[in-house]
Amino acid sequence: MPTLPRCFAPTAAASKVVTVSRDEAHHLTRVLRLRPGDGVGLFDGVGGEWVGMLKSVSPNVTVEIVDAAIPAPEPDVRVTLAIGVLKGAQMDVVVRDATMLGVFAIAPMATRHVSIARRGAPGGGALQRWQRVALASTRQCGRAVIPAVSPIVPFESVLAETHAEAILMGVEPDRLGDYPLLDAGPKKPTALVLIGPEGGWADGEIEMAVTRGARLVQLGPRTLRAEAAPIVALSSLWTQWGW
Repeated sequence: MPTLPRCFAPTAAASKVVTVSRDEAHHLTRVLRLRPGDGVGLFDGVGGEWVGMLKSVSPNVTVEIVDAAIPAPEPDVRVTLAIGVLKGAQMDVVVRDATMLGVFAIAPMATRHVSIARRGAPGGGALQRWQRVALASTRQCGRAVIPAVSPIVPFESVLAETHAEAILMGVEPDRLGDYPLLDAGPKKPTALVLIGPEGGWADGEIEMAVTRGARLVQLGPRTLRAEAAPIVALSSLWTQWGW
């Protein structure tokens, strides 16, 4: 059976006929050029999935729910990816790919080696853009859960407020002379993965994380681009923990 075009519909569980948002309507009718009678997949962003049929395109775009669908499985471990804020489109790449790789939440961090541009400050347009990227990636990859993307918070706050049962901190190759590769350790229900910014971690940040119970891990002997490090880390974790 061909894969249906997908649409975000947060109220789908409460109605037989769903009126979709303006952005989703544009995607369905202008980008995909669907017409009444065409099949549409609906997801609510929190795990619900349905099969629907485009019912009308004017004055509103509506989709009639035909049947419930089985959503794609989520990983057993709820991973929060906390990453030092990167420049420009690099953060978009991280949010897009981390969403596809099943993270539960994404926490952009202000660290000592991060200089936050005005547009990336809390309350600016960056958070809304990252949330749109997460939604678009969820729609494209077939997930039914949209990861939460939080406002930029200080590194210290991430450590102080986490309730994760495992904390893994990626460090640069020159930090650990014997190059221990990432060891996921026993599977826990929740995990916090800390990835530094382009400038790396400050010494005090590593000490703070270790005091909080983090295990220092490393992704190999080569220096990775900042936007690639989270993807390598997540791929390694799922290989060891299973999806």
